[in-house]
Amino acid sequence: MTEKENFSMLRRIAAKSGNLSPKHLKLAQYIEKNYTSLAYVTMTELASLANVSETTVVRFVYNLGYKGFPEFMAALREELTANSKRPIMSAFAIKSGEYEFPRDTCRAIFAMEMQVMAETLAGINEDEFERAAEMVAKAKTVLIVACGANVCCAQALLFALQVMKPNVHMIEKLGLPEDALIRSAGKNSVCIVFSTPRYPLETQKILKIIQKREIPVIGFSNSVLSPIFSYCEIFIQVPEKYVTYIDSNASYMALIHALSFEICQKDEAKAKKMIAEYNDFVRSTNYYVNGETDLVDTSLIIKEPTQNS
Repeated sequence: MTEKENFSMLRRIAAKSGNLSPKHLKLAQYIEKNYTSLAYVTMTELASLANVSETTVVRFVYNLGYKGFPEFMAALREELTANSKRPIMSAFAIKSGEYEFPRDTCRAIFAMEMQVMAETLAGINEDEFERAAEMVAKAKTVLIVACGANVCCAQALLFALQVMKPNVHMIEKLGLPEDALIRSAGKNSVCIVFSTPRYPLETQKILKIIQKREIPVIGFSNSVLSPIFSYCEIFIQVPEKYVTYIDSNASYMALIHALSFEICQKDEAKAKKMIAEYNDFVRSTNYYVNGETDLVDTSLIIKEPTQNS
């Protein structure tokens, strides 16, 4: 069995996402969003539900490498079994009668963000997340890529990493300075990219240049059909439930916090030194009102489990 044949159904779709025709992409998007309710649909039913032809379904299935629709459906049911312990939720019904607006705005939005965080956490591969932290901790140069509405996440990560590491840079547009920065980054570098549902085209343009430099990419996005997926060595999914002009960023911020915290532990001595230098700087420049408050020492939080635990 080839490596491709070992891919899960959704990962096969993701691997093909950059080369799908519009009709195949429409079908793929429908399957990804609704596969939990498709375990026993017929080909005719699937075509009708996705509003495509049966011919499109047949060609799509073969394009993924399956021998026919029955094999594809078996793979879909395997996907369901593998994810059976995950709280997979449908799009958040923010317009339902459960909420009265504007009075219940905070309650509705907080409920949505908590649902997204629960599903994000359940879907995280802990080994992959630890590998991502290891890659960042060892990298001599870290490039953080984000455009448009995603810049706020990049800025949060930039601040966190610059406290602990030298040579951390943010790229939010493509120009001569940014191209020079990418070209100057050696192979012992890593890129972290954020791209949410509207997917700024500038992000893909930047990633193409980074890919040519053979710099590994850690991606954060909402779907395995995201256009950044094919560029990523490690991909962390934050499922979206309700898309407006404001992104749901609670899960991204939690991931940034977790990633930064884990990086601290990868080289605790170096992180402590950098944090001490940061504390000295803010005190000497009176940067904060509460400048005497030290950053938390992670070594005081992380303790070895006792024999009785």
